[in-house]
Amino acid sequence: MPSPTDIMADLDLDDPAFVAGLLHQTAELNRADPRRSACVIELPGRGTLLATGDLHDNTPALQRIAKQAKLDASPDHHLVLHELIHGPNRLNGMDLSIRTLARACALKAAHPEQVCFLLSNHELAQRRQEHVFKEGGSDIDAFNDGLEHLYGDAAAQVHEAFDAYVDSLPLAVRCANGVMVAHSLPSPRKISVFDKAVLGRDLSEADVASGGAATLMVWGRHQNEKIAQELADAWGVEQFIVGHQQAEMGWEEKAHNILILASDHGHGCCLPIDLSDRCSRDELIDRVVPINGITL
Repeated sequence: MPSPTDIMADLDLDDPAFVAGLLHQTAELNRADPRRSACVIELPGRGTLLATGDLHDNTPALQRIAKQAKLDASPDHHLVLHELIHGPNRLNGMDLSIRTLARACALKAAHPEQVCFLLSNHELAQRRQEHVFKEGGSDIDAFNDGLEHLYGDAAAQVHEAFDAYVDSLPLAVRCANGVMVAHSLPSPRKISVFDKAVLGRDLSEADVASGGAATLMVWGRHQNEKIAQELADAWGVEQFIVGHQQAEMGWEEKAHNILILASDHGHGCCLPIDLSDRCSRDELIDRVVPINGITL
């Protein structure tokens, strides 16, 4: 089998039909994943999982992460990815991050039961055309402009496929060793209205609408000890690995059982997890890997 780098390099990302096909294929694989229960991927107590934080169109980081995951070495090696779109580097104000997402989808096609994608706030906002503003303006408009630039009259075809991809995404990966990986967790000011039962069902329109359980989860920040324990007890989890929040050194501890990862910048990190081993948050921190230290 070709290496992950080769898989992601040999792609015609200028062909709208090809890119749309990759996105639709990934959506189908996400929904058909035999490890999936409702909106959670359940991993057994064997093998390894490489957890990551937000990627935001950082293709070099994605390449290094794919190498670190060693997906071709064993079917029990797994990788979780989220928030691949809306990067800081734009072409005349246009966001071309659909190409990084397509590369990740090609990796999923080659290893369908090893690569896991998660719903994130930026993918959900793009799907719903609910604007996210940064210094350069609306991320949503920039992404739309990028599709128009790359695919012209066929941009709608790719956008429809992107929507199907987002609609297929689960909310979390839960491991038999007590670790859960999610894009984020609800914030303290929203926990009283957050429906913890969301992990036990397929996501509905109400879940992804403004104020819905999935939306509150992927947008949540500033979690505290009370929330960390409340959710751990409700979901049978010991340790949470999340992204979404700033981590200048690539990781940051939060509460006693939450570790934040960021994978999109020069100090970005990933985390190999032994699925047969129950670890404390501090033991997980000891295993964090700087992405720029992974040689291609």
